[in-house]
This record gives sequence, structure tokens and C-alpha cells, in this order.
Amino acid sequence: MHQLIRVLVPGTTQDDALARAHSALDKLVGVGIDTASVYDYYGTFEQADSRYKPYVANVISDGSSETVDETTVAPTFPLDSEEGQALLDDALEEQTEEFGDTLSKFQSKVDDLSVEDVMNNVDGVRFHLGQLAECRGPSVYIYNEYGGGLVSPKAVDKYVDRLHNASSGTSGGDGDAAAATKGDEQMSRGWLVPADVHF
Repeated sequence: MHQLIRVLVPGTTQDDALARAHSALDKLVGVGIDTASVYDYYGTFEQADSRYKPYVANVISDGSSETVDETTVAPTFPLDSEEGQALLDDALEEQTEEFGDTLSKFQSKVDDLSVEDVMNNVDGVRFHLGQLAECRGPSVYIYNEYGGGLVSPKAVDKYVDRLHNASSGTSGGDGDAAAATKGDEQMSRGWLVPADVHF
């Protein structure tokens, strides 16, 4: 099965953001030392046509005065842009809905079961319990630059704030002074990179 996920990364340019997203996605498919695969493979929008480009074009066109053609969908979106925010909001909505559906399935099954029944996985109830506890995999739609799942709205907000603070130079005591002395160096900003994954 295929799924559209979003990877949130810092980057000074679109290419930098893509490279960081590829690093995170590599970890999700088991590339590297001490990484466990949760997806079989992935594709980002700069690599080839994606089955999700029309969907992404629709999400970013919704509520916008401009219509976005699927052939012009960018491979990355600044988090502080309307498009980036729309895609992040969409992912949060999908992830929350998935979690709610799974929780409902678990609750409907567990209500009639004893502790021993749950331990013995009667009606496959432990599968739903495992999905609720997932930090990576098909129940998670949003990831950070390290391939870690951002499993709740609070976790997403905290990570986005961290990216924003890093880009504005307010991440630590002398952040503003450091930013002011950077001169011609580009500042990092938060990016959203959509990816088509298979599991």
C-alpha cells in the first residue's frame, strides 16, 4: 500500500531541505546503521511523477486564489508559506483521524474482553494497541529530520517552533547576535517535504 507522509526539516535552500528529507526517509526504509525499516521504499516529488501530486495540488489550491497544476507541484514547501501550512494541517487532520479510528476499534473490542483475552490477542486487539503506540509506520503521517514520528499535534507544534526559532536566530542566548554576524550566509528555515511511501 502507498501513503503520503510529510517530513519536516530545517534547510537553507530547497536542495538542502531535500537532502535532509532523503536522509530521514532513508532511515525509514532501513538504510544505515541501526535503522529498522518501517516502509519498503519511498519517492519524493523531484524524482518522478507521484500518484499524490494531484492530491497535493488540490490541498494547496484549496482556499487559494490560484489553481496549482499537478505538473508544477514543488518537491518542498517552506513551513511558513500558505502551501506548507495547508499540507501540514492536512497531514495533522489525517493522522488525528487515523488515530481516532484506531482508538475506536480498540475500545470497541477491548470493552468486552478480559485482561487475559487482551493478552491472548483475542479478536486481534493487540494489533490495534500496537498501532496506537507506533512512533513510526503507517499510523504516522508526519516525521522529523531524523526519521522520528511526530505523533501528536503537540509534538508537531513543538518541532515546528524549534525550526522557526532556529531560523529566526532565537534558539539560544546569543541567537540574534549570531544571526546578525552571519553576513551573507543564508539562514536556515523550516521546510515540508511530501513523500510517497510504500508499506
